[in-house]
Formats: sequence, C-alpha cells, structure tokens
Amino acid sequence: MLPLILGPRYNIRVTCDASPSNDRSESTIEVNPTNPYNMVASSKRFTDPHTYAFSLAAYSTFDAGRSWQEAAPLGLLAGWDGVSDPTVVFDDVGGAYLVALPFQGPEPMAIAVYKSTDGGLTWSAPNLIHSAPGDDKQSAAGDTNPGSPYHGRVYAAWDGPGGLLFGRTIDYGTSWRGTGANPVGTSLAPASFGPQVVVAADSNVYIFFIAGADIQFVKSTDGGDSFSNPATVASGITGLPGQLPGGTFRTPTVATACVGVNATDLVVAWADYRQGVARIYYARSNNGGAVWQAGSGSGMPLMSGGAVSAPDQHEFQPQLACTPQGDVGCDFYLFGPKGGGTTPLIDVVLTASADNAATFVDRATVTEMPWDPTVDAVWAHGDPNVTFIGDYFGLAASLLGFFPFWMDTRTGTQEMFTARVAVRPANVYIRDSSSDTGTVPSPGNHWEAPDLIVRRQQDGNAVWVDQDLLRDGVTDHFIYGKISNLGPNPAENVTLAVTVGNYPALDALPGLEFRYPQDWYPGDWQTAAVQQRHLYLGESAPMNLAVGATRIFGPIRWPAAQIPQEGTWHPCLLAEARGDNNDSAGGLDGAPLLVSPGTCDYGSYFWGDNNVCQRNLSYAHVFADAESLIELPFIIGSPYSHTKLIEVFVQKGHRLEDVPMILEVLPPRKGEKPPVPDGNHMHGAKLTGKHWNLTHRVAGVGFAVEPGQTVRLKLSVKLPTAFDLDAPTKLTIFQRNDGHVTTGSATLELVRGHAEHASHEPKQRASSARKKG
Repeated sequence: MLPLILGPRYNIRVTCDASPSNDRSESTIEVNPTNPYNMVASSKRFTDPHTYAFSLAAYSTFDAGRSWQEAAPLGLLAGWDGVSDPTVVFDDVGGAYLVALPFQGPEPMAIAVYKSTDGGLTWSAPNLIHSAPGDDKQSAAGDTNPGSPYHGRVYAAWDGPGGLLFGRTIDYGTSWRGTGANPVGTSLAPASFGPQVVVAADSNVYIFFIAGADIQFVKSTDGGDSFSNPATVASGITGLPGQLPGGTFRTPTVATACVGVNATDLVVAWADYRQGVARIYYARSNNGGAVWQAGSGSGMPLMSGGAVSAPDQHEFQPQLACTPQGDVGCDFYLFGPKGGGTTPLIDVVLTASADNAATFVDRATVTEMPWDPTVDAVWAHGDPNVTFIGDYFGLAASLLGFFPFWMDTRTGTQEMFTARVAVRPANVYIRDSSSDTGTVPSPGNHWEAPDLIVRRQQDGNAVWVDQDLLRDGVTDHFIYGKISNLGPNPAENVTLAVTVGNYPALDALPGLEFRYPQDWYPGDWQTAAVQQRHLYLGESAPMNLAVGATRIFGPIRWPAAQIPQEGTWHPCLLAEARGDNNDSAGGLDGAPLLVSPGTCDYGSYFWGDNNVCQRNLSYAHVFADAESLIELPFIIGSPYSHTKLIEVFVQKGHRLEDVPMILEVLPPRKGEKPPVPDGNHMHGAKLTGKHWNLTHRVAGVGFAVEPGQTVRLKLSVKLPTAFDLDAPTKLTIFQRNDGHVTTGSATLELVRGHAEHASHEPKQRASSARKKG
C-alpha cells in the first residue's frame, strides 16, 4: 500500500527568542480559506516563566509555513495583565480572528476578540465581547462556505458561570450576540470543560465539550439562533492524571473535533487513561450526530495494528483536522523514553485516515528529534512542582496537507515549530542545474535551470529551446517549465509559478542573494522596497503528474511592456513547481537550509528544495575595442538577511588573471547607509581612493552591513587591445555571508557579438558579455 503520510518531516523553527524567559507554548493555527499559503497562528509568550507571567503572540506566514513573521504585541485594555488560551479562526473573506482570554492576576475575567484583515500581520485593538469572572477555555470557528446561508459568521464558545456559554458575530466582528437576540453569553449547557466549535459544510454548528465523564455536544441548524439540548457522544471516559508518569507537566483532558468533507461526518477525540497509559480514543458519526460509533459507548482506540504506540509511550493532547479532500488527521504528543534511553522525551506524531475516520492505520513521526519537556520549564501558576508545556497545541489542514504547530525545546528554549505533512506525498521536481539529480542540497550552477525556458511564441510544448529575450517592446514572451514527479504517488494539481527577480525598480542590477523562500511568494512582499525587487508573472494551469512522469507546464505570459530594452536590466527568473501533495515542499527533499545556527532565517531555497529553481535569461551586450571597458553593476545583500558581514569575491579565471579590474561601491540611494569596508576581510585587492584594484586571480573585499541592508557595487573590467574572444572567457562574482555561507554568484561570460548587436554601435567591434546569476 502506498503511504498516506511520511515522517519525519522537515521542521521549521517559527520563533527565535534569545532570552530563555520568552518561552512559548499552547498554540493554535488556522489556514486562510482564500489562500492556502497564508496561515495565522498564536501561542502564549512568557516574560517570566517562574512567575507564570505571559500574554499571547501572533504569527503569520504567506508561503505555507516556509517563513514566519511575529506581529507586534497584542493590545491590552486597562486592568489586564495579559491574554491567554489562544484560538484563531478565519471568516469566508480572509479576515482572521484571535479569540483570547483576558486575565488579571491568576483569574480569567472575560472573552476578547482581535481581528486582522491583512493575513495576520497586524491586529486590531481588543473587542471585549463578554466579561465575567471564570470565563475560560474558549474555542471558535467560522462558516467559510460561500454557499452557506450563514457564510461569514464566526461562532465562539467557552466555559463560564452558567456552564457552556456562546457568542457569534453576523457582521464580520463589528458586533457580537448570543442565540436569537440574546446578548453574548447564552448558556447552552449547565456544565462544560474545554468546548470545541466546528462548522459543517451545510452550515450546521456543533459544539463538543466534556461534562464529567461524558463527551457531549449541542447543535445548531439555523446559524446559531438556537441550539439543541446536550446529547452524548461517549460516556464513561477516563481522564488523564494531573501529571503523566515520569513527567511534571500538567495534563488536562480536552476534547478535539472536526467535520469531514461530507457535512454529516463528525469525529471527536480525547486522551484517555483507562488502560493505565495515556491513549487517544475517539468516536465518529456519519449522520450529523444522530448516532455515534463509539465502541462500547466510551470510545474506540484511535489507532490499531502496527500504528499502536509502544506500552511505555503516552499519547496526549490530540488535535483533529480534515483536508478539503476528506482526509482526517490527528496529531498528538508522544511521551516516553526514546531510542533505547531512559529519559522520557516528546515527539509530535500525526496519524491520518483516508476512509472518513473509520480507521487510522497511517502514522508518521513529524519531529526530526524528540524534545525534553524539562528544558527551560515554565512553572504553572508559579508552582515549581507542576510545569507547563501548554494544554493543547495546533493542527491545521488545507489542500497542501497537514500543518502541526507545536512547542519544542531543542534549542534550549521553549520555541514554536511547524512542518508541512503532504497527504499521499509526491516529489515534484524541477532541476536547478544540469547536474541536479534530485538530491538535497543540489549541486551545480544554480542559475542555469535547464528545465525553464523562455519562448517568443507559444510553442514551448513542441520546441524545447530557450530563445532568451528579444526586448523589442512589442513581443510578448512565454515561459515554460519541465516538471517531473520523483515521488511514490501521483502529483495532484501541479502548476508552475514564476517570479522575476531584479525588477526594473532596482536599476537593472543582478543580485547575488536570491535564496530566501520569501523571494518566491508575492504574499511575502510587504514593503515597497521588496515589492520593487520582484514581479510576479503568474501560475500555469494545473495538471496532474503520474509517478515517474515528466510534463511541460506553461505558457506563462511575460508581457512585452514588462521587458525593458537591451542593456538596461538583468533579470533572474525564480520558478516553483507547486502541487497539492508536493512533499518536496515540506519533506526531507524540501529542506530550506538554515542560514546560520540558532536563527529562524532559512535560505539556499533552490539548493534545498527540489521544486524551485532560478535561471538567468538575459544578456548584457557590450562592445570590445582597443582597451574596451566592461562594467557590471550588481547588488549584494537581501532584505531578508540578518548577516553582519558580506564578502565579495571575484574569480577572474586564467584568461583574465592579468586584466585590470576595479571594484567600487555605487552611491547609496536616499535614506540608505553605505557599507563599511572591513580591512580584516580583504584579499588580493588594494584600496585606492574609493575603489579597490583587484590584483590577484581571486580577490575579495569584505563589508560590514546591517541586517536587511542591500548594497550596490560595480565591477569594471578593462580589456586589452585585440583581446581574443574566440576562446571561452569567464569571470565569476561570489557573495559570502558571515565568513562561511556562500549565498550565490553572478558569472560574466565574454563572447563574440553578432552583427545585430554591432548595429547599435557601428564604429566598434562587437562582443557581448553574458551574465548568469
């Protein structure tokens, strides 16, 4: 049987706090229904883990979890010490809601809602929708089905005085109410712990909760105007002890629930201790809750057969989610000794079902390594005998697969991590170079991308020859990509997406550091400077790709108006092969490499991912005559980089070893700071005035820069009289960050020009310099 999911997956570090006081835990994550590449998450962020001082932090990604941004601290109203118990949901138009629990001292006191209309980058002031001592454990869900009569509504439920309390908004968060015309806080059941709200595709609203030893639920069929009386899902459950054997962290039993792709398919799960070891139990209904399949009535073990955990491993904190394709996933923490050791550690495990939760036989460990819950431990409510790793953690599902969002201590601090787990994983592959065979990191010259071409007409499916750029101001160009599937499953809805790097607003300069995932995704371009650096051309029509197959994707139109005239611009094409189940965008063949240990900066995107590539398709034509001067301006640095030292190396090659070359810094633009030359990082170069004479075959100059700084440089090459252009002649410029990470390069190749180039300068003998980078 082909695998439904695989593990471990490549783990992305979301948060990078230098201070061990800034522990993170108890997380939630949700996918924007209008854009699966945009997700919003939240967690507790501590400021003093031993006094249990914290508030909530919010995070967002626009590249399916490849890179993350933390929002500014959430606002607090007067009298609040912080907010707790995060839950994040979306409405049907992409508005995000963070439902939080304000508290003062040790006591929760209210329910508040923050809203974001920009994908989680910024958040509104808190909207206090309910205020009562004892409000706790809130949950929320949105009706995101555009065909629903109640689409756009957001529903919330929580524990409070009076049991299970309820509120909803029907106007995108402007106002909140309870059932009917009642105020927020309608009581739906007399007793409740840890409610979970889900909305089915038919608009029905379900709220599941624990009442004593029972799992119960209430249901609304009219958009929250009214609810049924509580009904039982399972009875006689056995909650977890306050702490698991071998652990000091608290372990409450909280139910989780999801709705299947069919509106009447419901699944509920919880951690149960009836076997004397923590195990995930569940119940399911395929008729909207009228009848529950729950074993003898108290639930069924989630996993069976070879998926069952070892006897010394405890399963707890389950989270359920369902993909739009109907696959149900449940992630949980697995606590116990690992790898033959005796110290109990925690892994994140995901199990999945392809048969509407009838069976969960596919299981994968998500974490690359287990983590120790005693590291940098938070004292729950200041009690050193009871530590805290959160009462739950996050799981989201989309067309792209499952996204666990968990706390991890591998860095020595409680930090947030995530991973993408594709369902029925494929390995969508586009070559970085002619020597790329699908290994990671890929070898070769990463600017050549032989599987990406530009045509001047829509014939790339029949003629696989790159034509480069005509640049006549009239002819549209068309981009094609050749994509393969190296994985064990057919690849679903594969597309080719193309971005132009070095868009003309950057004065046509080739760059040496297109290596961050943010360079490939328009949603990450959130400042004017970054937007001016990129041009998104679009995405091809989706096609499926059989196992072992290769197909040509495209065309993607490149309008003539966006192709500047010759000699003014040297663009690079940044391409990505996307797919719903593309494991090369999240698995071990899709591993963005850490720029530096201990950071959240992931670079070398095309080296570390099978599904992305970079290709230069431009030619910078020059003319060689007696002592002709060739100039190549270029850019070093990246707005996404945190490096503090950039070194530029020029490798002349044997044919240009004795040719005079000068490197200089171009004047900074308004508001920019010039780099500071670092004399300790200079080799084969002599500073003369404001430029460096490059005297050796390999010469290097270092610059101290600030994080995110880009610098414009120019290399000038003075060719001798009658230089022989018939033999191959190349020079290469490399960029190295912080003394050890080579980020990219640009190669200047001198070749004899054609008559069409000479016509621009009839008095000179023509040659051309071809730039790759």
